[in-house]
Amino acid sequence: MKIDTMRRAIGLVAVVLPMTWMAGTVAAQMRAANAQAFGVSVNTPTVNQTSPYAVLPTGGALAEDQGQTVAVANFVTAQDAFAIVTGDADPTYGSNAVSSATLGAVSLLNGLITTDGVVAIATSTLGDGLVASDAEGSSLSNLIVNGTAVSDPAPNTRIDLPGVGYVVLNEQSATGDGVTTSGITVNMIHVVLQQPILGVLGQVTGYQTVGNIIVGSATSSVN
Repeated sequence: MKIDTMRRAIGLVAVVLPMTWMAGTVAAQMRAANAQAFGVSVNTPTVNQTSPYAVLPTGGALAEDQGQTVAVANFVTAQDAFAIVTGDADPTYGSNAVSSATLGAVSLLNGLITTDGVVAIATSTLGDGLVASDAEGSSLSNLIVNGTAVSDPAPNTRIDLPGVGYVVLNEQSATGDGVTTSGITVNMIHVVLQQPILGVLGQVTGYQTVGNIIVGSATSSVN
């Protein structure tokens, strides 16, 4: 995957989309566009770190953040991480929001999961009789999970990680009613860290979540 080319394309969309938003049939009322994106997030009882992170300012426009190297010891290292968000809301024309997170080489949990590139894109639009959100353009390049290559994982692909927990690839969750509101969150790699729950005789009776690692997250919503 040519990640630099993808970033240039995302940047072009971020600049052009608000300028080319076409008039529609949206009734005049309060409108809103929301977007946020981040490269890496680690949340455990001892670590709470998110970087780089961008959130759409009130009223729209553009925001971005970047980090040449993001490293959280024993959890994740990532190169060339970028977060970009843009959006616009108009009482007559409608709303649009685009968020993206792109990263170069990534390694999680000391090589248990690796990838050469991550792209997360979330797009939401409302206007001209349309309200919709999608994750088109999101991708993982040369992904290896626990020694096995995983190509183009379908949305919400779950893989168990023995002794660690599990990972959800291309995680997508929709919000809104699909009529006047719409939104989506895309997490390209979401590791859920778990510990076993032991019964009185030492048997495993279940598992408890003790942390989360997310790489490549993009969220957008409109109303």
